[in-house]
Amino acid sequence: MKTHLLRLTGLVIAAAAVGGCPSKPAQQGPPAVAETHSAIVDLEARFAAASRERGAKAAFLEFLHEESIVLQPGPTWGRAAWTANEELPGTLDWLPDRAQISADGDLGFASGPWVLEPRDPEGRRIEGRYVTVWRKGTAGWRVLFDGGFGRKPAGAWETRSKDPVLGPFACERGTAVPPGELQLLDLAISGIPGGKTHQERALAKLDDAAVLFHRPSVEGTADAAAREAALAALPATLQYWPMGAGIASSGDLGYSYGLSAPDPAASADAAYVHIWCRHGEGWRLALQLRTALPAG
Repeated sequence: MKTHLLRLTGLVIAAAAVGGCPSKPAQQGPPAVAETHSAIVDLEARFAAASRERGAKAAFLEFLHEESIVLQPGPTWGRAAWTANEELPGTLDWLPDRAQISADGDLGFASGPWVLEPRDPEGRRIEGRYVTVWRKGTAGWRVLFDGGFGRKPAGAWETRSKDPVLGPFACERGTAVPPGELQLLDLAISGIPGGKTHQERALAKLDDAAVLFHRPSVEGTADAAAREAALAALPATLQYWPMGAGIASSGDLGYSYGLSAPDPAASADAAYVHIWCRHGEGWRLALQLRTALPAG
């Protein structure tokens, strides 16, 4: 979800691969749909408007897919979580600063800052960063995944860009494959005790334009040096435990999510979502968002 105000009594794990497996390889050529990256921005605008006008709970229940996953703060079933949640004590608003749609126009993602303005004048204002994955089906566009983290206000909302970067990653069409391929890549960038570190393995898979959002950095990494420093701050033996993934029918854009732990013997202490971009025959990690789980 787009804020950590909502607390669950325990970590609920949804061990399901969301998104399904495309039935046939994608054909090369121009996109088969008229929609462009701006279609995702338009969806985000409608979603956020519903939150401002009718409350976050009603908005999420309107836009979430039946099989959606949200981070609260660990992965859990989206519609069940928002049905059980009480309404937020304020107005939740957000705006994407980057958005991308797949070549065939059936999968897209957006990321940007969010803010929770309290209704109570004595309440606490919070800002944060989110990532939302959208899927187009027979019933139209719905949210398959939503996750993020919050922090104390530090000006991110006031300085937000109102002109999102459209198609920030130069993804290439490819043969449609089962989404489990991306989960294997999550495992492949885990650190090896006594061997290659997580930083080394992750850097080898990063897209040239990759951006990493690690709490409390709502702004994320801006260049190669910042990405390297962000990865160096994580445990050398960090392990990813993938729980689900999805890939566009055009085989160019995908996502994976799950939990991570400091080392193979440790308990999970964070949740993550990865956006993957195909280049030639291989996948590159284009965006990563990590959020901490409650201690204990």
